[in-house]
Amino acid sequence: MNGLSRPGLLVGFLLLSVVGFAPLQADEPAAAKKNESEFVIRGLTGKIGNVRTVLEARETIADLSAGIPQNDLDLKRMAEWAMEYLARTPRKEFDYEPVFQCFPLRFPPVPQGRDVVVPCDTDARMNWEWYYMREIAGSEAYRDIEAAFHKRLLDYVQEDGTVLSHPGCYNEGDIHRIYSKDEYYIHIWGATKILYALAEDYRRTHNEASRATAKIIVRRLQSLAVYQGGNQCYFPCGMGALRQDGSVVPNWWNQHPAPLVEPLVNYYLATEDREALDFAKAYAAGIMGGIQPEGIRFGPDGGFEKPLTGQSHVTMHALWGIAHLGIVTGEDRYVDFVKKTWDWLLRRGTGTGWFPALPPNCNETCCISDMMSNAALIAQAGHPEYFDYVERYLRNYIANLQFFVTPDFEAYYRKLHPKAGEGELQSAIKELKKFQGGIVGGSGLNDWENDLLGRTLGFQLLGCCAPEGMRAIYTAWSNAIAQFPASKLGPPGVYVNLCLTRESPWGKVVSFMPDAGRLTVQAAVKETFFLRPPHWIPRDKVLAFVDAKKVPVRWSRSYVRFENAAPGEELTITYPLVGFSHEVEGLWAKSPNLKLKFEWRGNMVLSADPPAEHTPLFLGKPRIPPPLTK
Repeated sequence: MNGLSRPGLLVGFLLLSVVGFAPLQADEPAAAKKNESEFVIRGLTGKIGNVRTVLEARETIADLSAGIPQNDLDLKRMAEWAMEYLARTPRKEFDYEPVFQCFPLRFPPVPQGRDVVVPCDTDARMNWEWYYMREIAGSEAYRDIEAAFHKRLLDYVQEDGTVLSHPGCYNEGDIHRIYSKDEYYIHIWGATKILYALAEDYRRTHNEASRATAKIIVRRLQSLAVYQGGNQCYFPCGMGALRQDGSVVPNWWNQHPAPLVEPLVNYYLATEDREALDFAKAYAAGIMGGIQPEGIRFGPDGGFEKPLTGQSHVTMHALWGIAHLGIVTGEDRYVDFVKKTWDWLLRRGTGTGWFPALPPNCNETCCISDMMSNAALIAQAGHPEYFDYVERYLRNYIANLQFFVTPDFEAYYRKLHPKAGEGELQSAIKELKKFQGGIVGGSGLNDWENDLLGRTLGFQLLGCCAPEGMRAIYTAWSNAIAQFPASKLGPPGVYVNLCLTRESPWGKVVSFMPDAGRLTVQAAVKETFFLRPPHWIPRDKVLAFVDAKKVPVRWSRSYVRFENAAPGEELTITYPLVGFSHEVEGLWAKSPNLKLKFEWRGNMVLSADPPAEHTPLFLGKPRIPPPLTK
């Protein structure tokens, strides 16, 4: 549910080619203009200083025919590589069972045989990433493997909608356990994830079998819920498991609420099944009211650490659906509840994308993804500055943690295992190449190995984190540009929320990061467009252009409005590119003297001090995956 001594030796391991672009320097030119009073930068824990304009807003621009920059993140290529992970890690000989336990720096990196942690967790998480990554990549590859993988998940579903599996994912420390058939339990966690995937399938294919199976899962889950007062409910086992007689299987995870609301909302949006929406409201009310006996409670400040301490990922995973429920129903109380807890957890992280999991001395990619999903919904509910947090976490962690076997990684791996034979090393590296495209979990404050915090969970390709990192890619991709009805963001129209390059049905978005503060969209439809500059940019610093011609800036709340744009028109905003320093300390009880300083450009961390020893996370420029060759 989750060495070498020369600094920078492995920069090439993380530093993949970027055509025609020199790395940025953490130390900006001394002549950079001081603007500390002008820029108010939110969402970071600690102190912010040395705020400065690195590049002024461009007063004149060329249109896209002069060239589209290739220096920023490539979400499509990231998704293409993620599909390689989805296709190559499942093992046909084990009914397409994927792998939870992948440790890229260990020898061997992957245990032999079946992986007891996988059923109804790793496989269930990967199941819906097939839909997401294929949508971004626009690929038809691996359809046969995808079909076999979906079938694997449906085999957990019984005729009455019960999802049965052993509880291996709840006991991930007991990796050698062999479960008997009488230890196959009603698996709440797995059921929620299978339900979500079925909704995705029905939305895309209108397959009636998917809708029907989803419906019986909904009704089976309803039958297992305990209602109070008719409009609040909970599961006695929380997110855990029930024996087939209905009794609770004791486990630490039981104190956490199930991540049920989002699958129910997703199913409702795909099918318009009102029964599912009512169930979602009742379960959300149960979480908000803290009615589950011996379950975690949310304090007045949104915290979930007293009297029980909740695990960050699974708690925020459950709240994700409540935020979405607020968007769907238009009821502020749902989003307000989630926002309070989101802000509480933010104060325990750095703001770069590092959040305390449990234990508090490690980060977890699963939690980053949850924070991104919730931030996007909080933004949609009228807090658009949270879109910047989505972009930060994608740039600084998710993109930087996508795994590839580069020559430098191979050299590091060989150095770590000098006693291994050449044949054994080649076999291990060949195995690791199957995992390329996955997103590493358990990263550190400045590196992949978590050196500063005792290497807890450092540099692991856990089967939970790898697919949840893919969900984070999808969250950023789907929110970069979207068509919204009238909302708290403003009037109906096409909203460009993130400075990320993306093709879409509404238009092509082009980011000019990190070379300039510029965002351009080439319209593909006749519509009103809304382009958002970063939240810290003063309005009088933003310029607007149509087809490279400067036009008056028209504001609509936090967005620059382009009325009735025609297909083919290029709509652009430019703004100053800002650099600043960021210091964090006092977050780590076991490391009370630890202090970090980050140098930023816009939403991207350039460097960290102290620097990483072996596997740096921050490279001074966007990390672009290598081209995928077959």
